[in-house]
Amino acid sequence: MGKCAVTGREFQTTAEIHCHHKVPREQGGDDKYDNLVLVLDDIHRLTHATNPDVIGKYQEILCLTKAQLAKLNTLREKANLPPVIG
Repeated sequence: MGKCAVTGREFQTTAEIHCHHKVPREQGGDDKYDNLVLVLDDIHRLTHATNPDVIGKYQEILCLTKAQLAKLNTLREKANLPPVIG
């Protein structure tokens, strides 16, 4: 619907849109529509981040609500990554 699946913010340009695989390809995910979700570029970086400093940086930039953080952590869980603590 033209909005980030995590934040709900409308995309302003195509440059900020990233297509995230819910189940990563290396874990058996595919490129089918039901395995893809559109997110902001910074959300995508945070979704895959493992370095605590990087995670902290994007948490400060994004200021996610509890509901948004829950959506982010759902994506992280599917990628076998630990949740981001708010």
